[in-house]
Amino acid sequence: MARIRPWAAPLLLALCAICICLQVFVRPAVGIANNGDFPKMAGPFGLGPADGNWQSHVQYGEFVYRYLRTDPYIYNRGFRAAEFISSEYFLVKIARGAQRIFRPGPLFDIRWLGGVGAALWLLAVAIWIYALPVRWRLVGGVMLVFIWTDVAYVQYMNSFYMDTAALVFLVLAVATGLQVARGREHPLLAPLMTVAATLFAASKSQHVLPGLLFLPLFAAFAYSSRGWLARASWIAGSLLLILGTYAVLRRDSPLWRSTAVFNVVFEQLAPNSPDRLRTLEDLGLGKAELRLVGTHAFYPDSPLADPKWTAEFAARCNYSRLFRYYVSHPSVTARVLYQNLSTTAVRIRPWGNRALEDGFKPREQATSFTYWSDFRSILLKHAPWHIVLLALVTAGSAAWLLLLSPADWRFAALALVIQAIAALEYAVAILADGVETDRHLLLFHAATDITILLLPWLISVLHTRLRARRMSQKETAAVLG
Repeated sequence: MARIRPWAAPLLLALCAICICLQVFVRPAVGIANNGDFPKMAGPFGLGPADGNWQSHVQYGEFVYRYLRTDPYIYNRGFRAAEFISSEYFLVKIARGAQRIFRPGPLFDIRWLGGVGAALWLLAVAIWIYALPVRWRLVGGVMLVFIWTDVAYVQYMNSFYMDTAALVFLVLAVATGLQVARGREHPLLAPLMTVAATLFAASKSQHVLPGLLFLPLFAAFAYSSRGWLARASWIAGSLLLILGTYAVLRRDSPLWRSTAVFNVVFEQLAPNSPDRLRTLEDLGLGKAELRLVGTHAFYPDSPLADPKWTAEFAARCNYSRLFRYYVSHPSVTARVLYQNLSTTAVRIRPWGNRALEDGFKPREQATSFTYWSDFRSILLKHAPWHIVLLALVTAGSAAWLLLLSPADWRFAALALVIQAIAALEYAVAILADGVETDRHLLLFHAATDITILLLPWLISVLHTRLRARRMSQKETAAVLG
């Protein structure tokens, strides 16, 4: 074992790269089907399906390789004035630029974008592996590779989803944070972690609040830094995170906020209520809206198409009203949150990730690299309570270290932040959205897997500190006795 340890990290990284490349580049590759959101990030570059159009492909059912740059596909042009902004834009821009250098022409293979995401993913895994203590690196690194090469995550590399950037940059921020937690003071760590956290938060408005949870951590890192340069980097990074989230929220249109509230009210809360009218009245609505129960905002005859109706709806029922409803009905809130663990959350791979042109049927999914997500799905279906237990053990252990072990406070604080991100990502997806919740739980699953990976390390450190504390107390008692 001692002879293997020096080679553990390179071997694990090689294994990780092979597993990722087999899925992202080698046909039949994996991607994830479009739900209609792809034009938001493909449109600024004038990209659309090379065969047919956006409507002719099987929505939710097929992965598409080839895209074409043509004027009719231009949408959401101009980053400064675009309707939708996301850090995913920069990944697409890098991929499109690389493709134009090596393969000039209007055709764009989405695997160029997959390559950009995969390179950043591999960087995050590499930083994480080298953050592991040497004695744990082989075992911990194998588990790390096993989880992060699961198709549930890798399939997002070959897609235009904004959550891809959120996924990649969250794991990169955590990996860098583990290096900081081990007391390393490399000048690049602070800029890398703060930029990664900013790009995570700026990927989508749903990830703004979870992203802001990094702010107290950065403030603590700045306060404890020994050099002025590191301290300045943490402070500057915090300001960058605030500016990034502000830019995303500033573009979050009232229509999209009303769309999410509409979906939550009429597709989740009211249909599952024993007294639908009472629920609607508690949310500021009434009898006139009973006809909408069981519908969602994307129905062809949705009233949200009428700006006047939408404005009136937003004045009566909005996120503020929804929040007050959840606070005043804690049993409803708890039931909704817990029930979704064993229903919605089990669909970790929600849609098709194979291409029809590779000979697969619509909605067909990969059968390789699925062991971890399959295991997580089974566990969520049959023992959803394990998520609550995991959260309590993680939070309790990290809080103890944070308060009583000054040497481990960075690691403990990072673990607490990740657990808080997992909880907030889950709450936002379940309570503040309403449709396609299974896909919107991607970052909850990622943050939960990060917690699972950190938990053995956390418990080991806690056990060591408790044992040292008991020995110290015994020695003190012996001296006094």
